[in-house]
Amino acid sequence: MEERDDRFSIDWRSRLSNSRDKGKGFAAPGGEFTRALYEWVLADENSVMRSLLKGQRVVELGAGMMPYGYALAAVCQAKNFVAVEPFYSDVQRVSVQSFVSENSRVVPRIPFKVSGLDMLEYLTNEPDALICVIACGIEDCILPGADYKRKVEREIERTLKSNAFFVSSHSDLCPQGLGSIVLSYPRPANSSITERLRLHGGKEAFDFHGADLASIRGQANG
Repeated sequence: MEERDDRFSIDWRSRLSNSRDKGKGFAAPGGEFTRALYEWVLADENSVMRSLLKGQRVVELGAGMMPYGYALAAVCQAKNFVAVEPFYSDVQRVSVQSFVSENSRVVPRIPFKVSGLDMLEYLTNEPDALICVIACGIEDCILPGADYKRKVEREIERTLKSNAFFVSSHSDLCPQGLGSIVLSYPRPANSSITERLRLHGGKEAFDFHGADLASIRGQANG
């Protein structure tokens, strides 16, 4: 009998179980995109992200193993941070705790928690119009299927606070009921690489942050 290749399994647990012992998985590289975003914001005290996330309840979907979602939220003075990570939740928790301990003099501390729930299950349990959502590296290849993706997108739209954005980097999640704008910035660790960041939000979010968004170059997509 031919051996099954778990990398192409529909179930995310099977797809990732092969890679955990090696310290990485199909979702793990997304942490580098979150890191690039964090380092960009850290280096720029006038970054628009600081105003977009300030005071928000920030939820990162598929946070992986790295602490940069927390770091981004903390630098931007978010109200709190939740890392949603069903596979690496234990590693994510230790990673954030280590980051807090090592960077307490540089990055302000904010409350955080790590949820081991699947992203759809987590969002389903969130109230309406309460949170700001971040997704980095959540591409179609790590999602169970098109129906699951549509449900997650609807939940993002439902739970998104009216003056907040869904911040997407290298992510295929695209809520159809929200407008969007694309921002570009050079990756701090390698200026030859240009990162693209998509902000999804409703009319109130674009109106509320209009002055900040007008000060940067972007490409509107509706």
